[in-house]
Amino acid sequence: MTAEKKAEKKALRSRMVAWRKKIQPSLRQGMSQCILGRLFQMDAFRQAQTVFAYASMPDEVQLDALLKACLSQGKRIGIPEITGPGIMEAAELESMEDLVTGKFGIRSLAPEVLRIIPPEEIDLMIVPGAAFTRGGERLGLGGGYYDRFLPRADRACRIACIFEGQIVPEVPAEEHDQPVDYLVTEIGIVNCCKEHAAGRR
Repeated sequence: MTAEKKAEKKALRSRMVAWRKKIQPSLRQGMSQCILGRLFQMDAFRQAQTVFAYASMPDEVQLDALLKACLSQGKRIGIPEITGPGIMEAAELESMEDLVTGKFGIRSLAPEVLRIIPPEEIDLMIVPGAAFTRGGERLGLGGGYYDRFLPRADRACRIACIFEGQIVPEVPAEEHDQPVDYLVTEIGIVNCCKEHAAGRR
């Protein structure tokens, strides 16, 4: 990565995270409910048997209702588990009560309940990020975990549940950066594959 591109990514990431943190909690909760309402109507969610999501941080789109919906509907749900430097796996969540708050306020599973889901069994990936384009390009949060993990879950539909304000004209993407298939916001659903194809014409 060039120093210039690294600086561009850092600046955009900082700006978007700062913007996200300014959203009032009540507004964030309302927008989150709207976003999940749209997600629940999508065939990609309805047909998925195994879903990978994450226990959201306070400033992100709130996904606890998604985790609970998967559990109540009998879907298998995986959440991130960092198993080594730069390495992430999908740990099966069987109860919301199994979540524990660890370093940096991130909720994950206690070691005694860890069961890893093979990435090739995942049907739907909910992918976080700081910013996205309508063509699906993604600026992650800096760790590179998803860029390494997504190719391993190669049959999964990739959806970003984000606020509309996180959509930007372009991100400083590199060859290894992994795109998403859909953006779901409080305004609507963006089919990134169609947007990307339209941009090539």
